[in-house]
Amino acid sequence: MIKHNIKYEWTSLIREKWVLILLVLFFSITLFAVRNGREKVNDRITSIEKEQQKSNLSETLVKAEIDSAEQKLKPLPKESWADPRSLINVAWDAPRVVAMDVQPLTLISTGQSDLFTHYAKPKIYGESYTLGFSELSNPVQLLFGSFDLAFVCIYLLPLLVLAFSYNILSSDKESGVMKLTFSQPVSIFSWLLSKLFLRFIILSGIVILSILVAVTIYGVDIFQNASGLLKVFALVLLYMLFWFTLSFLINLFGKSSGNNAVALVAIWLAIVLLVPSIISQVSNSLYPVPSRINMLHQYRVASAEANKRADEILKSYYREHPELAPKDTTQENRYAWILSYFASADIVNQSVKPILDNYDAALAKQQASVNNLRWLSPAILVQNSLNEIAGTSTAHYTAFREQVVDFSFVWKDYFKPRMFANELMKANEFKDLPTYTYSDADIKKNYAADLSGIIFFVGISLTASWFVYQRYATAGILQAD
Repeated sequence: MIKHNIKYEWTSLIREKWVLILLVLFFSITLFAVRNGREKVNDRITSIEKEQQKSNLSETLVKAEIDSAEQKLKPLPKESWADPRSLINVAWDAPRVVAMDVQPLTLISTGQSDLFTHYAKPKIYGESYTLGFSELSNPVQLLFGSFDLAFVCIYLLPLLVLAFSYNILSSDKESGVMKLTFSQPVSIFSWLLSKLFLRFIILSGIVILSILVAVTIYGVDIFQNASGLLKVFALVLLYMLFWFTLSFLINLFGKSSGNNAVALVAIWLAIVLLVPSIISQVSNSLYPVPSRINMLHQYRVASAEANKRADEILKSYYREHPELAPKDTTQENRYAWILSYFASADIVNQSVKPILDNYDAALAKQQASVNNLRWLSPAILVQNSLNEIAGTSTAHYTAFREQVVDFSFVWKDYFKPRMFANELMKANEFKDLPTYTYSDADIKKNYAADLSGIIFFVGISLTASWFVYQRYATAGILQAD
């Protein structure tokens, strides 16, 4: 009997052209979303490449100037700061581009890339890149998010599921078909489950096919990225299954199609929009982040105070670092002004460290709060894992920021001892300059936990469906009359 019902249901869907409509609709939306994702990725790659080309050109020019000076092809300038061999010129004019590499599946989810920069150029002077690490973005876009594949799967796909399943019982009851159906030896639970299962299989095929075709069109090698795509499919299909089980639960109450639609849309609003907003507000209230403007102000005040005591601070710095003290006190150090900066920078960093630590601690607590509360909504779980797969999660950008700061110290530490020693740069030394390689190996992965959370929500829905069926079916409420 169940096989007959499934066959009948399939024939009805084909006759009503539901399958074709869903295929065309979802494929069109998916193609447009992946295209948007690809454009964002291309813009990101282009901006990094432009900065890299600028950096390479600057290094080439500086190296050529040094080579000319070494071969005495042109006279050296009288001012020491204008000498092309000056370490300051190299450290400032030929910085390394520290970039967050694009991952193969970055196009599926914009994630935090609208909020944070994806490259930096640490130089010998200044610390601003460690304090401000965000880009100005369209506030409307930040409010609603980018239209990418993650947006389609999290926000729009549940609506397609609900439109495909909200009235599978009520429509038959209202049309009188249930009288004929239940004249046969079949239970409401198994009959309804079989209809929903068929719809789940159909929609799953449409989703998988649409995503595969879309990402292939826009340059993703599905064989090389099979593991990542399988993770995406597992997330999306389980998320779909959760919404089908919710529809199953609501249908079992035996209400009208209108009541079912209202109830399911209300649940969608709560899970996808309301709960994430509440979590965000709660996290902001419990762990408010100190004002960034105040933090920058404190940094500038500390810098100004340190500059007033530059000579005194430098002498104290030499006492603490005798290995950097000049060996020949009769020769003036060409880097004297920036040596004072190095010494005062330590004082400034120590004075603002409590403010920075407070800021970072508040951000960490806020993110930890969101991470702990993500279990309240399967939509957040899916978003979190899609960002993780795409390499655009908050954890990725936090790790990148830390790597930028670490590399800035590596870059400075290459030049500082040589400046204290009053050395000059040689053309053949460019190969020894520090280089940077982005790594996400140490970032904690939450995919397995998120997947388990979605399975838990599916289990809750199915358990609730069984209890509702036992109560309402026993009372005869769902009987066709």
